[in-house]
Amino acid sequence: MIIPTQDLPFNSLQQLGQRDINQDVFDLIYWVQQEILSPELLPYFDVSKIQDTLKGQMESIQELKKDLSKHNKQRDTQYLTLHVIELERIQYFYQQYLRTRMQKLISNAFYYYNNIGEYQISLKEKDFLRTLVEKQADYLFTNCLQYYQKTQRNFGVKLDNQNLSQQSQQDDKINVQKPDINQYVVIHVNTSRTIHIGSIALSENDSALVSYDDIKQLSYVIIRFMVPIKSVTLI
Repeated sequence: MIIPTQDLPFNSLQQLGQRDINQDVFDLIYWVQQEILSPELLPYFDVSKIQDTLKGQMESIQELKKDLSKHNKQRDTQYLTLHVIELERIQYFYQQYLRTRMQKLISNAFYYYNNIGEYQISLKEKDFLRTLVEKQADYLFTNCLQYYQKTQRNFGVKLDNQNLSQQSQQDDKINVQKPDINQYVVIHVNTSRTIHIGSIALSENDSALVSYDDIKQLSYVIIRFMVPIKSVTLI
C-alpha cells in the first residue's frame, strides 16, 4: 500500500488521493493472484491509474530529496527510503500482472486471436496479439506451410477483417493450442448464497454444492464464470 505520509515534513505526497490508490493496489494484488492461478486469460484490470501514481510519487520523492531539512535529514531520509521500498513492491505487482498476461497471450496466441471477442483485453494487448500472430503466421508459412498442399495449410488464423465470431465457431475443428480450462483448481467461495454447479459439470465427480466460505477443488471450467465476478477466489 501507499504508506501514510503524515509524519513527513512535506505535503506533496498527501495530495495524490491516497485512499483511492490504496484500494486500487488491493485490487491489483488480488487480480495478480487470480491471473497467475487461472488457466485462461481473465478480463483486463485497468492498471493505468496505478502506473500514473507510481510515476508521480517517484518524481515527487526525487524532488523532496533535494529539500530535506538539515535538522532532521537522517529521519526524513529513512521515511523516504521506506516509501521508495513500498513503491517498488507495488511496481513489482504491476509488472507481474502484465507479464503473466503476456505469457498467456504468447502461449496460446492463435487461440486468443480467433476468440478475441470472448476476452476482455486492453488495446495494447490487442495490438501486441495481432502483431505476434501475423509474425508467427508469416514464419510458419515461409518455413513450413508453403510446402504443404493448399488444403492442409489452414491452421485457423484469419489475418484480415473477416468475421472472427464465425471462425470461433469452427475452433473445435482447428488444431491450435488452447488454455487447459479442464484442469483442477482450489477455490474459496465468497458468495453468500449456495450455488449448485453440477448441471454444468464435466462429470458426476464434479457435481457440487458450493456455499459461503467453502474451500473446494473443482475443474476450472465449471466455475470459470464465477472468477471474474469474485464469487470465488482461486487459492
